[in-house]
Amino acid sequence: MNPEKFDLPATWSRRGFLKGGGLLLAAVGGAPVLAACGNVKGDDSTSDNGVLAIRTVQDIVSLDPAFMASTTDDAVMICVAENLITYRAGDTKPVYELAENITSSKDGLTHEFTLKKGMQFHGGYGEVTAEDVKFSFERIAGLTKPNLGSTYQGDWATLEEVEVTGRYTGVIKLKKPFAPLFYTTLPGNSGIVLSKAAYEKLGKKFATHPVGSGPFEFVEWKRGQHTLLRRFAKWADPSKKWATPPKWKQLKFVPVTEDSSADVAVETHDVDMGQISYSSVKRFEKNHDFKVTTQPTLDYAFIGFNVKDPKLSDIRVRKALRQALDIDSMLAAAFDGQTRRAYSLVAPGVPIGYWKDAPRYQPDAAAAKQQLQAAGVSGLKLEMAIGDEPGARQIAEIAQQNLKQIGVQLSIRDYPDDQMHQQVKKLQMFYISFSNQADPSWATVWFTSDQVGDWNFMSWSNKEFDKMHADALVELDPARRNTLYVDMQKLMDEQALAAWVMYRTNHYAHPKDMDLSLITQRFAKYRAWAFTS
Repeated sequence: MNPEKFDLPATWSRRGFLKGGGLLLAAVGGAPVLAACGNVKGDDSTSDNGVLAIRTVQDIVSLDPAFMASTTDDAVMICVAENLITYRAGDTKPVYELAENITSSKDGLTHEFTLKKGMQFHGGYGEVTAEDVKFSFERIAGLTKPNLGSTYQGDWATLEEVEVTGRYTGVIKLKKPFAPLFYTTLPGNSGIVLSKAAYEKLGKKFATHPVGSGPFEFVEWKRGQHTLLRRFAKWADPSKKWATPPKWKQLKFVPVTEDSSADVAVETHDVDMGQISYSSVKRFEKNHDFKVTTQPTLDYAFIGFNVKDPKLSDIRVRKALRQALDIDSMLAAAFDGQTRRAYSLVAPGVPIGYWKDAPRYQPDAAAAKQQLQAAGVSGLKLEMAIGDEPGARQIAEIAQQNLKQIGVQLSIRDYPDDQMHQQVKKLQMFYISFSNQADPSWATVWFTSDQVGDWNFMSWSNKEFDKMHADALVELDPARRNTLYVDMQKLMDEQALAAWVMYRTNHYAHPKDMDLSLITQRFAKYRAWAFTS
C-alpha cells in the first residue's frame, strides 16, 4: 500500500525519513549473559522447543514508548504492541495495522481513523478502542495532566487533540500540518497504541511490564539475562495481509554487549540470531551452517565537539581538529570496511534531506596546524569520551594519533552504560552514534536549542537552525523540505560541529533456513515475530 491509500494530500505521497529523536544509542547495557536455548526453529521443527533466542546489543531500558532509550526496547515492543499503521518488511511505504482506514483532509489538519474490530489487549484488558488511541497519542504529546515530559513529545509537535467519535473511530486534529506524521510518528514508537486501563493500573511498572495487542505478550525481564515473550493466544492478526503468522511459541531477547562474546553465542547456537561484529562477517559468510543478512541503516555516528567548552569555542580550533582526523583509517580499523562512510547528517537513500554534495574532508595535518596557529593555540590538551559501542575504542585511538601529529594531546575516557549522556554538559570531544527513523527531522531535532543539556551533545544553539527545523516540520512540499534540510546541514558544516564517521550497517548471522523481517525505518530494525524458518 502506498501513502495515497490513506487519502493524504498529494504532497504527502513521497516517502520520507524522520528524526533521530528517540535516538537509541547503539550499544550500552549490562554484562553479557548467554542463555542456552539450542538451535531452535519454528513450531513445525522436530527438534524444536518453540523458542527463538535473539542476541541484542544491550538490555532493555524502558518499554514505555514515551521513554524508549534503545533499539532493544523497540525490538521487544514491536512484538508486544501495535500501531495504526506500520512498515512491512523491505518496503518504505506504510501499511495498515490496527487501523482499518485513515482519511486525511486536503489541508493535512484532520485525519479520521477507523479501527479494526476485535483487536484484543493482553492480560484481559479488553478490546482496542479509540479511547486507547487518544490516550496513547496525547500522553506523549504532553496533552495529558500532568505533562509526561516524553522524550518524543516533538513527534506530536502540532497535535491539538484526538477526538473520539465512536468506539472504533476518531479524528487526529493538528494545529498545523505535520510532514513526518505518516512516516515516523504513527508507524514509530510514538504511534504505539497502549491499553489506557493497563497503564493507569500499572503506572511506572508499565515500563518493565508492558501491555499491548501484538502477537506476543510480555512474560518476564531478568536484568542482564533475558526478556521473555510468549505468543498471545487471542491475537486477532491485523497484519495478515502483509506478514505470515508467527511460528514461534516464545521469543527470548538475550543481551550480549561484547561483540566477541556475541559472535561465540551465535556460532555455538546459544542464540539463534544476532548482530555480529564487523570483523567476523567474512568468517560467518564462509561457514555453511550460517547465513549473513546485511542491512544498511539510516543510523549515523560522529565525532563531535562541545562548542561551550572554552578550549573548543573557537571555530578555527574545531576546524583544525576536523581537518586532522583520518576517518577512512577509523572505518578500516573499527569496522573492517563493513560499513559506509558518512559525510553529513542525513544518510543516502533518504529521499528528502540527503546532501549529496557535502564536503569530503581528508586528513591534512599541515592545514590543521595552520588553523591552530591562526587561533593562537598551542599545547592543546583535550579529552575524548566514548561509550560501550562497537568500534569506539579503535576510533578514539586513531583520533589520538591523528591529533598528536598537530601537537594536540588527546586522552580517552570510557563512560559505561548511559553515563556519557548524563555528563553531556561536561564533555569536550566525544564519539557517539544515534539511531534514526524515516524522516530527516528525526536527525535534525537532536541538534536544536531545546535539546542542549539533553541530546544536543555539542551544546550548540542556533536560532536559524531552529527555525529551519520548525519550518520543515510543517512544510508539505518535498522539494522545499529537501532544501531546508540540506541548508541545515550546510550550517552545521560551517560551524564545524562534528566530523561525520559512518552510517551504520548491521550484519546478522542466523541459520541458513531462516529469513529475517527487516524494517530499516524504525528503531528496532527488525520484526522478530515475523522471522520464518
